[in-house]
Amino acid sequence: MTESHTLTGSCHCGAIRATLHATKPASELEVRACQCSFCTRHGAKTVSDPAGRCRFEIDGAALSWYLFETRTGMSLICNRCGTYAGVMIEDGDNVWSVLNVRGLGIAELEDRAAVPRDYEGETRGARIARRKTNWTPTEIVWRGADAARKS
Repeated sequence: MTESHTLTGSCHCGAIRATLHATKPASELEVRACQCSFCTRHGAKTVSDPAGRCRFEIDGAALSWYLFETRTGMSLICNRCGTYAGVMIEDGDNVWSVLNVRGLGIAELEDRAAVPRDYEGETRGARIARRKTNWTPTEIVWRGADAARKS
């Protein structure tokens, strides 16, 4: 990775924090609006950089996992302030994520218009493959009690 453009954000109470080390400036990252019922109900605008890297710092005691009906990603929701922070997928020791710009309050991207994306009809395998290709490689750092971490 060459030059890094660092974007940071957190849930309202700070229990979930994210740092995206993007390979492009914020103005060149695509901000998306998934059209599934979960994302539209949350007004989510998401961003990722497959060539970058992301780090989530999570207070395990404040995390609620939500598994949407497709069962292909774990939504990260703060059980203290209710913020939907993003979604992650795991495959062995590898993790990829997409960040919710609105939920994390990423200032450089909040005013950007989101491009609508509709993934209806994707097979489970195609959805996971797309996410591994388009989402950001991610490190999860657990703070505090990590008992809430999924088994």
